[in-house]
Amino acid sequence: MRTEIEIDDRDIVKIVKTINNHLNQEILIDDLLLELLNKKVPSSDYLFIILSELQEKKIVDGKHDHLFIKESIKENVSNYLKKKLSREVWGKKRIFVTPLEIGKFYQCPRRFYLEKVVLSRQFKKEYGGVWDGEVLHLAVKTFIDNISEKDVDKSINKISKMSMGKFKGKTTITEKSVADFLIKLHELIKEENFNFLTSERTLLSIKRGVMGTPDIISINENGECVPIDIKLGRIDKIGIKKEHLLQNVGEALLVEDFFRKKIDRTYLIYFQADSAIKVDLTERMKKEFMLLKKELERVSTKKIIPPTSRLENAEVRVCKGCHVRPACENIEELVKFSGR
Repeated sequence: MRTEIEIDDRDIVKIVKTINNHLNQEILIDDLLLELLNKKVPSSDYLFIILSELQEKKIVDGKHDHLFIKESIKENVSNYLKKKLSREVWGKKRIFVTPLEIGKFYQCPRRFYLEKVVLSRQFKKEYGGVWDGEVLHLAVKTFIDNISEKDVDKSINKISKMSMGKFKGKTTITEKSVADFLIKLHELIKEENFNFLTSERTLLSIKRGVMGTPDIISINENGECVPIDIKLGRIDKIGIKKEHLLQNVGEALLVEDFFRKKIDRTYLIYFQADSAIKVDLTERMKKEFMLLKKELERVSTKKIIPPTSRLENAEVRVCKGCHVRPACENIEELVKFSGR
């Protein structure tokens, strides 16, 4: 959670250079956005603020989904754009949260409060699930980054071995299980005809006050954007955990805002599941995510200690393995003592 965003001048330089590279050319805005995503520019809001200024200065012409770059952006204009963008962003100060934080807040407002507002000491286990997740996400990122390699099977085995080796002695999963998961992921990519894939790109929506890093952003041959979220465990008997769904929705909103395109579906892939789960997104789901964000902001600004989780079976689902459980238990003891 952050209360302000500081613009990195390097992002402005990347945008200016990318536009200048297309001098005297017509370019699709979608293609320009892909270039900036690959260059790790976090927000398309930066681009559109800059393009608005460049159109006023007659440096670019915009027509629907195309741009024509008429003149090169000179250094004095670039410096002006940096100042303009800083003013625009600072004028929209708000609390910026991640989809993961929204999911945690839904699970347990108290845990969120202790982790992000009070900054209580957290106790991270030296062995087990946390590190299993690190292995899995490292393997997925490395696989996506190298997916163009011809011998996919050889690449998968190599990546699985490397990922496990980096966290040797800390994990409970096996090299074979990681390889099997990557094979499953590759099958989904082929079935969906995804021709653009990128992994762990941090995105920022100034409008919503949301920032985060989707596991995978994929685009198929029809230009449809489909975020993919990777989860370590398995699907509950009752279905997808609500906190996972909320995180999935939040990441979809980030992709939606970056590309200025409605996202209709996403995928959730559980490490211990046999298949990927397609999630059809609705406006109601997106609205619920933003309402939870408002409630999170209220808790953060008023600094009132919120209640513990009200989820069914919270002791197992939330409290077990909670990194701030000692601090929470101290609060409960204080409440009991005060009530005597």
